[in-house]
Amino acid sequence: MLNQSSLSSALTVFFLGCLIASIVRYLKVKREKTRLLKELENQRSANRALKRQLAENESRLRVIIESEPELVLLQDADGKVLEMNPAGLSIAGAEIPEEIVGRSIFSIVAPEFRGSYKTLSKAVFRGEARILEFRVVGLRESVHWLEMHAFPIRNVSNCIMALTGIARDITQRKHAEEAAKRHQIELAHVTRLTTMGEMASGIAHELNQPLSAISNFADGSLRRIRRNSARQEGLIEALEQICHQADRAGHIIRHMRNFARKRDANWTQVDINTVVQEVFRFLEPEARQNCIVIRLELASEQPLVSGDFIELEQVMVNLVRNAMESIIDSTQEGREICINTTADMPKIVEVSVADNGPGVPPEVAKQLFDPFYTSKASGMGMGLSISRSIIEAHEGRLWLSQTKEDSGARFVFTLPAISAM
Repeated sequence: MLNQSSLSSALTVFFLGCLIASIVRYLKVKREKTRLLKELENQRSANRALKRQLAENESRLRVIIESEPELVLLQDADGKVLEMNPAGLSIAGAEIPEEIVGRSIFSIVAPEFRGSYKTLSKAVFRGEARILEFRVVGLRESVHWLEMHAFPIRNVSNCIMALTGIARDITQRKHAEEAAKRHQIELAHVTRLTTMGEMASGIAHELNQPLSAISNFADGSLRRIRRNSARQEGLIEALEQICHQADRAGHIIRHMRNFARKRDANWTQVDINTVVQEVFRFLEPEARQNCIVIRLELASEQPLVSGDFIELEQVMVNLVRNAMESIIDSTQEGREICINTTADMPKIVEVSVADNGPGVPPEVAKQLFDPFYTSKASGMGMGLSISRSIIEAHEGRLWLSQTKEDSGARFVFTLPAISAM
């Protein structure tokens, strides 16, 4: 009887233990569940707060972008426009976003800049930042010049998602640059015309020689024909001389016309030695009239430069005529001008014009390249200023190398050789 009672008690204790253990486990699970639910709710609250923050940030960013006066653009690797702000829509000539968003950016990039823009786009999707100036033609034919700063946008995995472009409208600046360039061309043209006027007597003397020769050969031929003493060989020789002298006169006139006419820049590959030789032929008669010897020291192997032949010729004419005027005003005997060309192969071409005149006083040298400054009574004061502008437009330099009095002046300019550009 006692054994049954003990067994029953033991079983009761066992079941009570199991029950208590189950209750304890349940309570632990419940507490853990409550904790997890609380953490989950906190996480949800944090996510909701983050989403609100992101939405607010996106809203502020969109307000900033939409109020930005410069074009803001997002595009994919194929050039498809993903987003564009109102300023960009105005430049693109789009009244609503749908007119440009989803289309290719190349629908508004001017044809001559599409290659450059493709290069920029490829560079950005390689992870680079680039700057490009280009012209756009809007959907309604409006034309704008833009300066775009383009850079990549990456996702959380650091993969490039899109190109972001921020572009400033530089149309007014471009128009101002074009107006300044036209003004420079006008000034250069006026200077060339003034130079032609100053060279009139020398040109007339140069033209007089072939014209006199033509007249003499023609008169001699007529006299022989009238006396019936003309031989065919003699007449042929006289006519050949007439043709030769007419070609010579024609060359002088063509050169004068090309030098003096109003024209836009025409950049080609130029041999600077050829420029020097043309200027020598142009100015040598005037120099000879004033008992001045022009000596040429030209490099035998000279790389070509990229530039406008007439503009470079104008620089040389200005420098040589300045040297001639400096010598004419002096009492120096053995008047001489030396034109020298050298090359720092293959990078730089250097040209110098040196005279043995009175030199340039230091106080004059400081202002020599200033517009409208002149030490001559009848000068415009634009020759050296325009010459420096022309050389700088050719990515070169022009300076006065020698300024000591009584030892002459030496002007030097350098130009980049084509192989170095």
